[in-house]
Amino acid sequence: MQGWFAFPDSPHFIPNHYLLPIFVGTHFTSAIQKFLQYFIVYYPWYFEGKTIGCRDLATLGFCEKLGLEAYLSRCLTLTLPKRTQEQETQATKVFLVGIPKDLLKFIPRGLREGAISVNQQGVSNEQSLQWQSFYHCSEDLLETYKNEARLVITCALHCASPCLAMGIPVVLIARNEENLGRFSALSGIVPIYTIEDLEKGRVDFVPQSLDIESLKQDMLENLNLSIKEAMGESVDKETLQAIRQRIADFVPAMQSNMAESHENSAIAGGGGNKLEANFIENTWKYDFKYDLEFKQRAQILFDLLSKEARNRLKSVLDLGCGIQYFREVLVENSLNLNYYGVDLYPHKPDNILCDFNQDNFPNFVQDSFDLVVCAGLFEYIFDLPRLIKRICALSPQFILCSYNFDNTSGVDNEIWVKNRLKQGELFDLFLQNHYCLNTYKTHKRSLPTGYFLFYKKELMGL
Repeated sequence: MQGWFAFPDSPHFIPNHYLLPIFVGTHFTSAIQKFLQYFIVYYPWYFEGKTIGCRDLATLGFCEKLGLEAYLSRCLTLTLPKRTQEQETQATKVFLVGIPKDLLKFIPRGLREGAISVNQQGVSNEQSLQWQSFYHCSEDLLETYKNEARLVITCALHCASPCLAMGIPVVLIARNEENLGRFSALSGIVPIYTIEDLEKGRVDFVPQSLDIESLKQDMLENLNLSIKEAMGESVDKETLQAIRQRIADFVPAMQSNMAESHENSAIAGGGGNKLEANFIENTWKYDFKYDLEFKQRAQILFDLLSKEARNRLKSVLDLGCGIQYFREVLVENSLNLNYYGVDLYPHKPDNILCDFNQDNFPNFVQDSFDLVVCAGLFEYIFDLPRLIKRICALSPQFILCSYNFDNTSGVDNEIWVKNRLKQGELFDLFLQNHYCLNTYKTHKRSLPTGYFLFYKKELMGL
């Protein structure tokens, strides 16, 4: 009974007594829920001995309220095979699936231009009304996603679910309350954004591929054991319960091959530290005493900007802003810009709180900022390549940052991450994300700090 049951007037909705229904991946719409409330009064015996594997939390809540034995099984489309590394590498296209025209304006221009729009519910000819054609069309579309999609932005659950299974990065947007109920089939696996999130720029349009292989194994084993149990075979109840609990509690990791490549890379996680987000203890403490040295650092970074570059600035994002010294420098230089400060702690009341070492990142829309500043931040980041990728994905014109490279002075600060990046490694990271070094300055002291200004490639004529 893996399905979306919506129409109570269908004569085939409730299987007859010749069939043994096994409920796994089941969704009941509000119309079916109303129908079942009456049905169970007249046929109270029908669900006796049956456990309903609910696709989503809304169906689970209804079944429990009705007094039925139920659990969260999620949807079996999450068990489709993962695509190969070669397919992932060759996939370069953005797909907009089931996105209404009135929402397109909220999707970053760089993503929607050249994107492929798909209506999964559309049929093109009379032959498509035959069930065989539905199957062939679905298979062809899934194969297209698998081979061509580097990113899928969708309002359709049954685009998001199989694409996640295939290892494709997905942005999922719920259009209404009914969507939110059904989309809870992916609760805890992928963010479920609302229209308000989209309108207010709170959507992360640079999602990562997710590793859900262990979830697939549990879901398929749950299906196997559920069938055996329904057929009267002996099943270890504790094992089955443990599997179902893991399905409900599942939280994905980053794609495994990405984690492996980071671990084996010379530039991984701040220079070789494997990211374990749930166990990282930040070395930057709340009671740190800021002094004028940090104000000086902000001024040095600002001085890297030419007069022409300063004239182009309208908005600034300051990551690791602390007590907002860079904002003071802007004001002192008569630049009253739109300023957003992000920090681990609320040193200023308008600081946006974010822990980059727990894989948090503000959900700003691409092209929202002309300048991103990272002063005294990178030395404390365990997965620096990922953070830099997210910064560059915002597509600012300029990026200012400071960094103390590995082995530059033979002296280390004990609160920095170990085995930090070397000079060439940092520059290559920015180059890979379409930014070029414009200016480089070293401030000579006991721990010589490098100060850098990066430009978007097109600004440098590249």
